[in-house]
Amino acid sequence: MIDGQFADKGSNMGTAADWIDLSGKVAHVTGGAKGIGRGIAQALSMAGAEVMVSDINGAGAQACADEIGAAAMALDVTDSAAVDAAMAETARRLGSLDILVNNAGLYMEYGGPVRDISDEMWRTLWSVNVDGVFYCCRAGAGIMIEAGRGGRIINISSTQAVTPGVGVTYDGSKAAVAQITKALALELAPHNINVNALAPGPTWVREGEPPLTGGNQPPPSGEPLADTVANRIARLPAGHWADPIEQGKAAVFLASAMSDFVTGIYLPCDGGWLTL
Repeated sequence: MIDGQFADKGSNMGTAADWIDLSGKVAHVTGGAKGIGRGIAQALSMAGAEVMVSDINGAGAQACADEIGAAAMALDVTDSAAVDAAMAETARRLGSLDILVNNAGLYMEYGGPVRDISDEMWRTLWSVNVDGVFYCCRAGAGIMIEAGRGGRIINISSTQAVTPGVGVTYDGSKAAVAQITKALALELAPHNINVNALAPGPTWVREGEPPLTGGNQPPPSGEPLADTVANRIARLPAGHWADPIEQGKAAVFLASAMSDFVTGIYLPCDGGWLTL
């Protein structure tokens, strides 16, 4: 077993509060300018981690960072050289890279019936949702392995990796993320790097508005399975959409010592979506 930051098992267990404490750890969250990424960055910061927020919208990343007391940078995850530089810069500026959250992704505007999906739409979505995850995992894992401290990689998949809803573009890409996660979990386990996928269900990400409840959800539009999705949302056992911070809480679990023996999983945070 590696004698590292994440490998302190055994008799020195500390307290339950210690298990969730991320003090002294450095996290990089991609796509952190808004929505789920912002909620995850906030939650990790609240748990004590020093956070680097990145986003293709550099100003948005900086605004999030200013709000939570974090660092920020602009990053296009489809540029592999830029990703390599960004991960190295995080470790240089903040002292390490212990937690990597691959949240950057595209969604609704690239859904729709298969006959309407252009080559450009397909390649654009997959370049962000799949290539970007791969580039970040490759760069982040390399830094973690070299440091010998272990670490955590959290890839953001979706419940729609299991129950399709938007269409072949998004749903297929999130299923790919789930499988990439499993393969990397096996590969990186000897380095004490846990790799897991967080799978959000319906999450309210519109700025300035609360999660919707009951039957007030607007039905999805322009989706191949819109009726199915709307029906599931209306029957969601939790009774409301998630707030991004609820996804952040799940990410803190996967980033912390609470999940020391958890790797290679697909963790739905969905209010019961997949039970329907």
